[in-house]
Amino acid sequence: MKVLGKPRRRVDGRAKVTGQTRFADDVVLPRMLHLKLARSPHAHALIQEINVEKAKAHPGVHLVLTGKDFPVTFGILPISQDEYPLAPEHVRYVGDPVAAVIAKDEQTATEALDLIEVRYQPLDTISDPLEALAKPEPRIHAYSEHGNIHRLQAFEFGKMSGDVDAAIAQSDHVFEDLFFYEGNTHLPIEQHACVAAMDADGKLTLWSSTQVPHYVHRCLARVLQIPASHIRVIATPNGGGFGGKCDVCNHEMVAAKAAVLLGRPVKICLNREEVFYMHRGRHPVLMKFRTGVTKDGKLTGMHLQTLIDGGGYGSYGVASTFYTGALQTVTYELPRYRFEAARVFTNKPPCGPKR
Repeated sequence: MKVLGKPRRRVDGRAKVTGQTRFADDVVLPRMLHLKLARSPHAHALIQEINVEKAKAHPGVHLVLTGKDFPVTFGILPISQDEYPLAPEHVRYVGDPVAAVIAKDEQTATEALDLIEVRYQPLDTISDPLEALAKPEPRIHAYSEHGNIHRLQAFEFGKMSGDVDAAIAQSDHVFEDLFFYEGNTHLPIEQHACVAAMDADGKLTLWSSTQVPHYVHRCLARVLQIPASHIRVIATPNGGGFGGKCDVCNHEMVAAKAAVLLGRPVKICLNREEVFYMHRGRHPVLMKFRTGVTKDGKLTGMHLQTLIDGGGYGSYGVASTFYTGALQTVTYELPRYRFEAARVFTNKPPCGPKR
């Protein structure tokens, strides 16, 4: 009773209201350089040619990177290692990063972005999940075994054994309902930001606004091909995330690579438009229910089918697919339950978790 019903001072409250909290974009290191990303204007295309010579020659530019500098893929889950820090050949949504400029300041880096020349071969795009379900081509990812279907899941469980369809058919009332939940984004106050630095002993430190520092740590070791023991990831105080910073991001990989190559600290802070490209927002979900109910209102069985729009990459795909229907028997008294789900790829920014 010493705590309940009484005001409590936030542990971090004083630092925040006095401006002492040090967010990722507040990290300033000596000799620090600034990173900007060039992004695809096409939702679906092949990169035919990329010329960065003019950008390299721009005064104040220290380094220009392309997909050729990143041969190793990464992903938040071991089952979905399908993203490149910079797309080498194939872009899958508007905003997919294709090149990076590291310069003396952000303005110079932005100027150099306009000097990068990319020739694309546009491909047909798929923006509707029903279209992705029906059309195996154009293939957004070659590794998918079922055209543009990323993941398929199906299971049955409940407190009683028996046929779900029979239980529903024998009910006093049968309801068939179709719902569509539009996807949305997190829009945290703080944009994604990070600073990477190599010390004299060859150890890399990354300060990031991430919510998943251990996953970032693992992916950095994979992408950079350096021992994990040589990498430290510091999750800075977070100015809002809600799940939107629960994924490993392209800019973290690129900043770290640039810091390794240049031996100088490298910072990037995404602008608001780039946060929307990064996305990882809630999946749009189409849900079809068939539910049996007795006269006194008790559920006899349910069959739920969901179709979720995953956007251009795998991300949390297998987990997101599972949780669109896995918890129905937790919230409802369901003696018999069947769940079937499909997550499809579309040419839109990738989806992820959202609180």
